[in-house]
Amino acid sequence: METPRLKGVCFFGGFVEGYPRSDVLRKGLEKLGVPVKFCKAFHKKKVIRRYAELLKNYFTMERDFDVILVPEFRHKDVPLAAVLAGLTGKLCVFDPLVSRYDTKIKDRGDAGDRTFQSWHNKNLDRISMRLPGLLLADTRAHADYYREKFLSARHRVEVLPVGYDEDLFSREPDRRGEVTGAGPNTVLFYGNYLPLHGVDVIVRAARRLRDESGITFELVGGGQTFPEVETYVKENGLRNVILEERVPPAQLPAMIERATVCLGIFGRTEKARRVVPNKLYQCLGMGKAVITGRSRAVKEIFEDGRDLVMIPPGDDEGLAEAIKDLCADSGKRERLARHGERLVKNSFT
Repeated sequence: METPRLKGVCFFGGFVEGYPRSDVLRKGLEKLGVPVKFCKAFHKKKVIRRYAELLKNYFTMERDFDVILVPEFRHKDVPLAAVLAGLTGKLCVFDPLVSRYDTKIKDRGDAGDRTFQSWHNKNLDRISMRLPGLLLADTRAHADYYREKFLSARHRVEVLPVGYDEDLFSREPDRRGEVTGAGPNTVLFYGNYLPLHGVDVIVRAARRLRDESGITFELVGGGQTFPEVETYVKENGLRNVILEERVPPAQLPAMIERATVCLGIFGRTEKARRVVPNKLYQCLGMGKAVITGRSRAVKEIFEDGRDLVMIPPGDDEGLAEAIKDLCADSGKRERLARHGERLVKNSFT
């Protein structure tokens, strides 16, 4: 029996265009020939003004689609999307990417567990995840967490991995092996310095390798833990660490191309065990050897020692040894890169 074809998908809410997760979904749908539309409002508008703008846009647009998709982080826009879906005969789908409670309270520590903020964020998770006809999760670990924490048995959850944009993060065949030869070794990390990223683990590993000539750490980005990382680098005189500001996504492929080894995440938080970050797919798609923290989520997709290298979360000594090993062994780097690249290109574009 042939699967019914989607007439179209409407991305709905105060989302930010260009975020990797929703960008991959949009491009993937378009490559499959599924029309994509947008009903959006400025993400920083207060709920009442945002809802008013979304209502106006929704009822003045051509509604020749059968799915309303609320993209990542837009928990507060789900109630309106669910009501409109019910009124106009559409399927409401929510792709939260994260739990607000897990992110703000457990991972970032913005407030204590027995506070109004904790209750508020947990309640937003529960409401936004229960209202849609379909909830998406990026890993099985996240799907299980949503089910156990916020949902009942009747709620539908499906896993759709993050993947990556192969149009942006790819290398030309004639450039293969171009940067795997002898010379200075660059170890690259980029991200928003969230606790789950474990950038503190990376700079502690850099301190262990401070006397290793030819290994330089390039850390790109900024965020919550950046001040502590910057202080640690300065106080320890780590001349093998370069701290750089955020760059536009279009500049990342060139940075990855120059790198010898790319880094994933190394935090010990519970959330770190449930996610597979964009950067793993992106760096592997560029044909790079990658090191990341071992977790249930990462093991759902990748095999340690074949597709990438896994170390225990928070283990700066293990990270330093893994970096030293890969920088010294171009053959091992190439084998890892070849397997990892083949995997993501076959299954996660």
